[in-house]
Amino acid sequence: MTLLLPVITYGAETWPLRKYDERKLIVWERKVLRKIYGPMKDSSSNEWRIRTNNELVLLLQKPNILDTIRSRRLKWAGHAWRSQNPLLSIVLEKDPVGKRPLGRPRMRWEDLVEKDVSTLGGGSDWEAQASDRDGWMEGCLTGWS
Repeated sequence: MTLLLPVITYGAETWPLRKYDERKLIVWERKVLRKIYGPMKDSSSNEWRIRTNNELVLLLQKPNILDTIRSRRLKWAGHAWRSQNPLLSIVLEKDPVGKRPLGRPRMRWEDLVEKDVSTLGGGSDWEAQASDRDGWMEGCLTGWS
């Protein structure tokens, strides 16, 4: 898993993940963990069986792949917000111009950052929190409880 996680999460800071994508990542992670840990011999029936999801979580004792991606996304958001790069400022702060396509609006990266911050217990104003680097990094890793 040490070699696979950086490969699968490369550039994940900028991904606008949908529910479908999140489900695919969770299924992939469990599949890899089942390959790594292998089957388990049941003590009562003395037969081999596949490990359950809860057993895999107990064995791994680390955040799952979605929590890792959320943490990386929040770290990158704080870095980009504090950055002095004018191009990043334009991309983060400017509203797009032009005609919007028909249908539901696409999920924006900034919407996911706001959702992640509120999930971890932070306030709704993530830009103000991101300006405090140490507090932001602590909140990204442990939550704002």
